[in-house]
Amino acid sequence: MEEQEDHENLYREAQKKVELGEELKVALKVFEDIPGVTKVQRKIQQELKFLNKVISTKSVKEHHITSSNFVYYDFLIKTLRLQQGVVDINGVFSLESRDNPLRVDIVANNGFKWVKVIARNSKSVEDAVRGCVSMGARSVLDQAEDYLEASSLHFCMFQKPKIVFYFSNKIEDSLREELLEMGVQTASLDSPDSDVDEYATTSNELNLDVTTLLAYVSALTNGNANWVYKERLLTEQAERERASPLKPLLEKILDGKKLVCCQLAYDAFQNILDIVGGQEERKRAEELMKRVTVYPDVESIPEEFSHIRFTANVNERSLKIFSFGMARQIFTVTSNKAFVRSAKMQGINVPVFVHASVALTEGKQANAKPL
Repeated sequence: MEEQEDHENLYREAQKKVELGEELKVALKVFEDIPGVTKVQRKIQQELKFLNKVISTKSVKEHHITSSNFVYYDFLIKTLRLQQGVVDINGVFSLESRDNPLRVDIVANNGFKWVKVIARNSKSVEDAVRGCVSMGARSVLDQAEDYLEASSLHFCMFQKPKIVFYFSNKIEDSLREELLEMGVQTASLDSPDSDVDEYATTSNELNLDVTTLLAYVSALTNGNANWVYKERLLTEQAERERASPLKPLLEKILDGKKLVCCQLAYDAFQNILDIVGGQEERKRAEELMKRVTVYPDVESIPEEFSHIRFTANVNERSLKIFSFGMARQIFTVTSNKAFVRSAKMQGINVPVFVHASVALTEGKQANAKPL
């Protein structure tokens, strides 16, 4: 009788894990645009598939429950919700002390902050620090050393990222103080770390990509999003704009900054305006460019980009525009996610503020249907 009751409890626990996994899948949909999230979704789906299989074949074992990663993913998502300017999940950074790279759980504040999430119970965390664990197990102090080493090798805009360890359970004051002395801040869901504005930068300048110049003056972002266009892409952009207006976000990013662009970006912007820009879009462009200083293009590619390979997403124009920002040691504002992603795959972290892509639409309204 007792054995049967234990068996039933085991299956109830397994079913609870499945329900949690399904909730995690839903919760992650909000963050699907962040690099690395898709991989987490796949891992959750794989674990769900396995749990459903052992439940259906009546072969659930206790270790199937205890070894589940869903508690970690749950805490990861809850911590993720507290962060601003998240640019990567499980970001990869090389270390000189070992062959395999460090994986940073959350890269936030547009690269200025690295977050590690620790979902283990207090006893497990503290036992590892005391060495009361199996050979090879690493403590949070060991992990802190890895984060500190990697942060000294991978600057964001020429400064070391801030490191914060988020704990799901209370830790001893002595451990917190030791981490702080090392240079690692600690936080929890109840006591998050104090954060700076996600659009704060060390420079007062911002480099505007041609995609940002276009998005800023587009009819779509200036009160004309209630249209259904013949072009499906424009209709999708209009739907997104109605749900989440882009102009207020751009204003927040640009507020109080000296705006600059290179000659190449300016020429491309003007060329597109001449071909497809509407009358009001051209007026807005004229007003915008009164705020933007145009500088000559870079004469040489910065060292960070010296080995980058051209691909479908990394062309010469994009390379020169981003190189202009890198050479001036400033952030680039862009909707060119493809370049940023492609550069990252080649080991290059580009300092950017990324926003949604928006085309010029005023000239397309003549053949569109108003809502």
